[in-house]
Amino acid sequence: MAVQKYGLDLGTGNIKIYKDGQGLVLNEKNMIAIRKKRERVAFGDGAYDMYERVSENVRIFSPMEHGVIASLSDMKILLDLFLKKINCTNGFIRSNEFYFVAPSDITEVQKRAFFDLATNSEFKTKDIYIIEKPIAAAYGENVDVLHSPGVMTIDFGADTVEIAIMALGGIVTSRLLKSGGNAMNEAICHAVKEKYHLLIGMKTAETLKLELGSALDVSKSYMRVLGRDLISGLPAEAQVDAHVVCQSLQPILNPIVQTAKNLCEHVPPEVLRSILNDGIIVTGGGSRLQYLQSYLERQLSHMVILSEYPEESVVRGLGTIMSDEKLKRAAFSVKEAIFS
Repeated sequence: MAVQKYGLDLGTGNIKIYKDGQGLVLNEKNMIAIRKKRERVAFGDGAYDMYERVSENVRIFSPMEHGVIASLSDMKILLDLFLKKINCTNGFIRSNEFYFVAPSDITEVQKRAFFDLATNSEFKTKDIYIIEKPIAAAYGENVDVLHSPGVMTIDFGADTVEIAIMALGGIVTSRLLKSGGNAMNEAICHAVKEKYHLLIGMKTAETLKLELGSALDVSKSYMRVLGRDLISGLPAEAQVDAHVVCQSLQPILNPIVQTAKNLCEHVPPEVLRSILNDGIIVTGGGSRLQYLQSYLERQLSHMVILSEYPEESVVRGLGTIMSDEKLKRAAFSVKEAIFS
């Protein structure tokens, strides 16, 4: 029986699916729009296009929260829709293997949710595997985790920032912070509200982050945005300064730096020496923040390497692990982990 392997990165922001032999076959917003708690209106990029544009009786959300499955039933609906979209087969001729990435710093119950998700899917699977996200991210950046004496990654996601130190194929220590791109957007919304008395949406905040956001307060640029005046309640415009945006991000960046420092203080010297020599790998969509590399190098006194394609590091690492039998030890069977 032919087996088709799928690597799945279920992010709060985007879901990415890698098909063995074909590469990245899907990258869409991991969102669903539901009217009156029952009727599905849209999903994926279509749901995101509706975000902040529809009436209150339509709820638009992601079933993932802080790297784990928050709503199993909604995530099952979305997964089946996405698998159908990429023509995943389901029958006697072909069988499927699903490889999920999950944060390393989560509970067994939260890992069990990935197993429940796959077993309840209409696309039946032969085997289900979990791969710890930092390991997948490192392989996606062409790091030989299996033989490396020490590697450190910082993954800036939409809803989490995961910092991990690995050696000889395993994770030495890791921390999962409930932060990330969405927290940055919320901080920008709050800053604009306080400074300009203007209420803006998360999409506008995302645009401000991309255009003006910076880890270092060096930019003198500004951007005009539309929103609602908090005093009059009418549509209004404000000229937002890059300084305001930068300052709003500091309370989010500072704990990330402090956590990275704390992890480095509790690893063996040989592991730390390897990290000093090879640098800290920074990936994830949030790593596109301007001057992040310089900021981290100043704060951590280590060389920092930014991924060229940060949004794809994890899913490309999945593809590497799935296609190489020697790397199979990086994945563990959910069935064995739960029922052994």
